[in-house]
Amino acid sequence: MKVTIENHNGRLRLRWLYQGKRYTLSAAVSDNPTGRALARQKAAQIELDISAGYFDPSLLKYKPKLLGKNATELTAPQLFDRYVEAIARDKNLTNGSLRRYQGIQAHVRQHLTLPAVTVSDRIAGDFAAYLKEHVSDRTAKEYLWMLRSCWDWARGKYHIADENPWIAPLARIKPQPKQKVRPFTTAEIKAILAAFEGDRYYSHYYPFVQFLFGTGCRLGEAIALQWKHLGADYQTAWIGQSIADGKRKSTKTGKARTILLSSKVSEMLRSRHEALQPKPDDLVFPSPKGGYIDSHNFRNRAWKHILEQCHIEYRKPYSTRHTAISHALANGANYLQVAEATGHDPRVLHQSYASAIEQQSVFVEF
Repeated sequence: MKVTIENHNGRLRLRWLYQGKRYTLSAAVSDNPTGRALARQKAAQIELDISAGYFDPSLLKYKPKLLGKNATELTAPQLFDRYVEAIARDKNLTNGSLRRYQGIQAHVRQHLTLPAVTVSDRIAGDFAAYLKEHVSDRTAKEYLWMLRSCWDWARGKYHIADENPWIAPLARIKPQPKQKVRPFTTAEIKAILAAFEGDRYYSHYYPFVQFLFGTGCRLGEAIALQWKHLGADYQTAWIGQSIADGKRKSTKTGKARTILLSSKVSEMLRSRHEALQPKPDDLVFPSPKGGYIDSHNFRNRAWKHILEQCHIEYRKPYSTRHTAISHALANGANYLQVAEATGHDPRVLHQSYASAIEQQSVFVEF
């Protein structure tokens, strides 16, 4: 593969054909003996990379390194900060999701303060060893996965090493299997519901918790539910939105679903509507003050208080979803029906709940 050098308005540029595509690159030098020598060096580098299989089609590797606001050579912390800003913007991440990235950001800023382009396999391996000493293997693997994704994202935008240095250390960490969270038993569910219903301060949440246990919805999905999302007979609910950090957005999977409700949940909603006489856009389960339920406050105050009162081992409110799925499957529900009703990936659900799977219908009455 031959790279040609040509004069373009007194400046030199390089031109070549690779895999059927024509490339043009400014050599950023004038057409004089010194400029010609520098252009030949750049052309030789491109030819060598093509023959060796290291060609960078973004051409960033062959361009001058920029400084200032649009710098292409950054320190590792600067690079990771820009990556987090980009995915937060592109994926509309909530504060809760961003906290996962903020954990590794602190480590990178303190212990990886060097140009990103100089992060080699050895440096990445040393940083991985440092992480294993300070966080669990599972967390270290998650952090290294983020760094690998950052370097993949940066390719073609910033000057970094030709090969992603985080691939090897990521593959070497093999976390111990994590024990699954135990679902609530039927007796525990009844105790929790009874405690909420009779509690002086938190009885307001009784219908909300009943809905969670009865449908397997995610917390944000139940918080977002509006009366217009329910069928006219209260036997179905459209689940297509979620609330996170007080903001309404799509569900976790980005897909909507309509679920068939059990008779008890349906009757609870009918009675609730008759008592409240709400408008279609009103929330089915508002906070005591009328806005969105704050999931953090609910978990740390109401939920924690009720479980302590019932002398039940603490599990996060999200365990209501795990519990609903586990009991449905143990009761003989078809896993494809359960996956559709709960917005779960069928393959993942089958793998995660294989021990509970028999064959029949869906949710259990509590």
